[in-house]
Amino acid sequence: MSVSVEILDARPGHVTLLAELFAIIAADPSSRRFHPHPFTQADAARICSYHGNDRYVVLRVDDRFLAYGLLRGWDEGYAAPSLGIFVAPELRRRGASRLLMEHLHLVARLSGATQIRLKVYPDNISALKLYLSLGYRFSELLEAGQLVGTLEL
Repeated sequence: MSVSVEILDARPGHVTLLAELFAIIAADPSSRRFHPHPFTQADAARICSYHGNDRYVVLRVDDRFLAYGLLRGWDEGYAAPSLGIFVAPELRRRGASRLLMEHLHLVARLSGATQIRLKVYPDNISALKLYLSLGYRFSELLEAGQLVGTLEL
């Protein structure tokens, strides 16, 4: 069986598929750990028509969006963007998180960033293990109950 997988920048033609993924995010109990913005149809439309320095990407598997990632902060003037990802339950533990993060790392490097920042709740052990394996370093300080990690690019 052949499967098509690609990472795409969110574009105007993607609103429906992104809104469907946002509905998955909103319904997933683990999404309480991922809250960069609301996950509504209106936000899907806003992100798909976005024109700025921040990046919003999706992982498409066949005809569905099953993962979402972002690099934000450049529009506010930060040199180090903040990274965030969400992967649909059916793709977890299959390498999709690592693939999406490595893609975002490359995008950040090519965009001139020398560091990336992210936050993770201390009880999100699987995410924390992934981030450590990718080279993130975490401070002892908590920000809104989350560990702050940085990756030197």
